[in-house]
Amino acid sequence: MNDLAFHNYLYNGYGYGVGYLLENRVYLDLKIAGYDVYVGVIKEKEVDFVATKGDRVIYLQVSYLLTDDSTIEREYAPFDLLTDHYEKYVVTLDEITLPSRNGVRHIQAWNIYNFI
Repeated sequence: MNDLAFHNYLYNGYGYGVGYLLENRVYLDLKIAGYDVYVGVIKEKEVDFVATKGDRVIYLQVSYLLTDDSTIEREYAPFDLLTDHYEKYVVTLDEITLPSRNGVRHIQAWNIYNFI
């Protein structure tokens, strides 16, 4: 988790990345909902968050927007390496919801509480 006050001291304004702010928000939402939250790494690919609460495990990738094919591929690729059947989500600020891709659901950040 980043300290946003320190971040703003080092990087004037929000030009450094709305995506980082969104990641912090999703992290805080997961913690508020009672999840233990970790970063996952599999075969040199990173999953932003692995959230666990009881027997429930959720994988989440967080991205500001899915604006082009390379961004979409980057965000969905780590899930292709996972062999289990836990819930998998890509969380963004996109106005439209993209269809599921190989069992990975795309959700808008403002709807995250419907899924966690």
